[in-house]
Amino acid sequence: MRILFISKRQYTGKDLLDDIYGRLYEIPKELALLGHNVAGLCLSYRPRSEGHLKGTDIDSTPVDWNSINLGRLILPGGIRYLKKLYHLTDNFKPDVIVACSDALHIINGIRLARKFALPCVVDLYDNFESFGLTKLPGVTFRFRKAVSQADGVICISTLLREYVTKIYHPSGIVRTVENGIPLNHFHKMARQDCRKKIHLPQNAKIIGTAGALGKSRGIEVLFSAFQKLNADNPAIHLALAGPIEAGTVLPDGPQVHYLGKLNYEEVPIFLNTLDVGIISNLKTSFGRYCFPQKAYEMIASRVPIAAAKVGAAEELFKDYRECLFLPGNSQDLIRVITNQLNTPVIPEIRVSTWPELAKKFELFLKDVVNKKYDQEPKFRHPDLGRFYHDTSL
Repeated sequence: MRILFISKRQYTGKDLLDDIYGRLYEIPKELALLGHNVAGLCLSYRPRSEGHLKGTDIDSTPVDWNSINLGRLILPGGIRYLKKLYHLTDNFKPDVIVACSDALHIINGIRLARKFALPCVVDLYDNFESFGLTKLPGVTFRFRKAVSQADGVICISTLLREYVTKIYHPSGIVRTVENGIPLNHFHKMARQDCRKKIHLPQNAKIIGTAGALGKSRGIEVLFSAFQKLNADNPAIHLALAGPIEAGTVLPDGPQVHYLGKLNYEEVPIFLNTLDVGIISNLKTSFGRYCFPQKAYEMIASRVPIAAAKVGAAEELFKDYRECLFLPGNSQDLIRVITNQLNTPVIPEIRVSTWPELAKKFELFLKDVVNKKYDQEPKFRHPDLGRFYHDTSL
């Protein structure tokens, strides 16, 4: 198949091309390694290198990446992006378009598919309605309509799939393809060696987390729990890594270690320094439907976990209730941390790798292209040509 991916360039605190990171990079890469002809166009919301970036310039894969900057004035950059998108589609002649990353790209993906009479699959790696973009007038309505009219919808979790099916009434196939981890990247390492590499104390009991640090993720419950634990036992330290959200103040003191933003290669080393890894979240629109990527990384690293009992994390650890704490409840988090320090429980959960997930993605795309639906479409117009050229969106 010839597959065209369209997405934004910066997501989850990383840059798709500069950091060669995450789902939006790994799935196209693995599909290309499976023998498909894959191209991608990124819209960068920050100044970055533009133009055609052959896969070998950023990795050894044959994916053809292109990038356009939106720019400060937005409108000129948006026009340049759309011209490039239409030109690339006309020349690349894909069999299917995959739109992902946010509401804007889902809307544009459906419009593009209509113009060129192509099937379009939308990949929802999160609840995009919780993103700031949907606060703009009319965006949520157009986004929902676009998802409902896609030929295929991929959701990152069962919970999100249930929500999308109930609220958006999609007319195409809907399936779940969760997140994964790179092959051989996260695994158990010698704790003392890892602590030595990143200069953490050898004999401390270290709890902590890596990722976005802010109120929106409920990180303050961890700060509160640590301060109470440390007051009773100064041997308990807190280690943190990742970007700090505006307005978030980290705890202070010699037992607090902030390592800043780590390179992706350093994350497995950091996780292996921990006696207990913390996954904080809240019962919000974001918290209910986001995928607990840190949980997968910690599970693969064989780290004892304390995770907020919300959304996909609650489902993931349903057989390991001793790993769950009530979101926003520092006392319950203290209970779980204390138990994990005294009697560690490491979940025996198999974590999928990106090559495995790409095969599921591949089968889904083939079904969409070949119109082999595993469910009865609810609102599909019998005249597909007229469907694709509807301009009401």
